[in-house]
Amino acid sequence: MLGNDRLSWALALATTVAVGCGGGGEAVSSGSGGGGGQGGSSSSMSSSSSSSSSSGVGGGASCPTMEGTVLAVRQLYFGEGNSGEWKKVGYNLDDKVSTGLSKDLCQPNAGGSTQTAYPDGEDGIDNSFGKNLLPTILSLYPKWVEDVNNGIQNGNFTALMKLMCLPPEGDVPQLTTKLFGATKLGSTPKWDGTDKWPVEPGLLNDPMDPESASILFQNSSVIGATFDAGKNATFILSVPVRTATESTSIKLTLYSAKLTMTLSDDRKSATAGMIGGVLNTEEFVAEIKKIGALLKICDNPLFDNLVLQVRQASDIMSDGTQDPSKTCDGITMGLGFEMVEAQRGDVGEPNQVGMACP
Repeated sequence: MLGNDRLSWALALATTVAVGCGGGGEAVSSGSGGGGGQGGSSSSMSSSSSSSSSSGVGGGASCPTMEGTVLAVRQLYFGEGNSGEWKKVGYNLDDKVSTGLSKDLCQPNAGGSTQTAYPDGEDGIDNSFGKNLLPTILSLYPKWVEDVNNGIQNGNFTALMKLMCLPPEGDVPQLTTKLFGATKLGSTPKWDGTDKWPVEPGLLNDPMDPESASILFQNSSVIGATFDAGKNATFILSVPVRTATESTSIKLTLYSAKLTMTLSDDRKSATAGMIGGVLNTEEFVAEIKKIGALLKICDNPLFDNLVLQVRQASDIMSDGTQDPSKTCDGITMGLGFEMVEAQRGDVGEPNQVGMACP
């Protein structure tokens, strides 16, 4: 029978993908690296499936030059730790401060416990992923956070954000922001603004045009130093995951999501990035089953138990609401990140899509 170490890869990889990172084109048993702290990850994120030849800026005006400030994720934070660090990562998505005794929430999934699913973090922060799934990952694979960030530091993957026609100073009440999934750089990133990351074609409207992002935040803003992607965004997360001999591509969606970050004075880097959103539970399970097929563990009872644990982590409806008459079908997630200036490159190699467990 397959041991717990192999199942740890399944959970770690599946949840890595859920936050938009992962093997990044490397074998699943990659080396160690940097990172850790209080928040998250992202490979690519979307609030729209359409793009335009011009992009809004400053009250909806167009950006005819198609110029913009490009930032790349340099570090991801997951809220690991033994002192409730997860409680500070994410957002209060349902406008409730919930406890294990709350009566105004959806019902636990798959026989789960209210004491497991319901209690929120600080000020109602919703992050069932950080509370219920991250500790399991780290108990089986202590270097998971390090290895995820190692993928970025080695140039295996990142996410790119292009703020269209962002001025060097001043408030921008409305602008369009494009996001891209970035594939393997081919060298170690310098993080000095010269790194030119290839773009994942699966997240483009035209797979031959690297500027044709299907990933748009059309109501984003910059007020003071704060960038805000807008309310109730839907983020698409996509990343390749590979073993030494096979590969697959995972694509998940975070619903009812919020993303903010603090720009530097020159607007060429960002800190205190935070994203919070809701994974549809069964969509997440479907992606885990791709990992199960990749690792050939579909028939292992421990894999079935893994899927059960994921379902029991459900704490919200997938549209970000609560309904006491229904079973929870969403898992909240909070993630953090930092970004630095970069360049959008040409179209890179497409991610391959593999099989899934039945």
